[in-house]
Amino acid sequence: MRWDDLQLLRSIDEIEQHGGRVLKGYWLFGELTRPNESLADKEMELFARELYLAGQAGYLTWTDSSSRYTVTFDPVRDSNMWLQTIDDIELTLKGRDRARGRVVLMEPPDPDEDDNRLITGLTMEEIARSIGDTYTAAQLPRYLRESGISEEFVPEAVTGDKLTYVLDILESLHNGGSAARRMLRGFIGGWLSGRYHTPPPEALQRRITSLLAQQGWYVRDGRLVVGERSPLEPDAMSPLGREAYLAALHADIREAIGRFVDEHLDVAIFEAFKLVGNRVKQMTGLDRDGSSLMDAALNISNPKIVFADLGTTTGKDIQRGLYFMFKGAVLGIRNPDAHEQFQPLREEEGLELLAFASMLMRKLDAATVREES
Repeated sequence: MRWDDLQLLRSIDEIEQHGGRVLKGYWLFGELTRPNESLADKEMELFARELYLAGQAGYLTWTDSSSRYTVTFDPVRDSNMWLQTIDDIELTLKGRDRARGRVVLMEPPDPDEDDNRLITGLTMEEIARSIGDTYTAAQLPRYLRESGISEEFVPEAVTGDKLTYVLDILESLHNGGSAARRMLRGFIGGWLSGRYHTPPPEALQRRITSLLAQQGWYVRDGRLVVGERSPLEPDAMSPLGREAYLAALHADIREAIGRFVDEHLDVAIFEAFKLVGNRVKQMTGLDRDGSSLMDAALNISNPKIVFADLGTTTGKDIQRGLYFMFKGAVLGIRNPDAHEQFQPLREEEGLELLAFASMLMRKLDAATVREES
């Protein structure tokens, strides 16, 4: 008997269309050879080889359960055992098209608008985070479809966190063909231009636009197009980028540093971390300061401020990690400024320290305070 990938793909497609599943490669071999059960082992080798090649060509996916064995099985030399370790065989979209004789024509690229350069993951992550924060999980699929993203790229429901859901869709479009990238460029350009329901906050819109310009992407007629990159000077931050950075800080941090941040960044940092300490005091009622305060408020064995479920290993790890972050902020950042002269520092380093203080404040926002026994 002669095996080929088209025969295998059509057989699997027929099984799937009737609501079935291919549980194992060995089971599939048995189904296809049932009329002639006397086939020799050589036929199994040829079958396994074609199945393997179809997988390598991107027509099939499967789960490899060979990890429960102490050896790795070769699809040709150990075809019997290899077929028994291949579970949940499924057609890919490409494999289904081939099985049904469909030819997919790729749309031509846009050489004047897209030279296949990257849109960085950091940029897409910021876009995804903003969109995920704006809409509920139930609203996201509808919003993305109504904003021009084809249904084939938009899962019907958000199964994990909203950031990952949106980011996965953006990455699928980014790594797709010309049509998918055109869709992505239209979506990002329209989102930045305020075409789709709710535009991004002004500060974030300026930040994303600045990041894209550094990569050589610009908004024209509501879509992204390529152009000359406009990188910032090393170790320098544009006023636009600085403004967006400060605007993203925790509201209480922004208020505390407002009158210092432009001319006395070192003082602003001291005030920010002093605010963190005062917030811990206010939440716990403890009459302590510095390292002693963090020990009493956030200790591992009996904390007053709880960041996670202490009944689980993960929760205990989170509590321990944040305890050391808060205590480290006091010992390594606030105390030196309180007892010594302020040390000169680059603006980028100063803004990063402010962002760290902002993160600690947000962790306190989400924490719970234990009642006294």
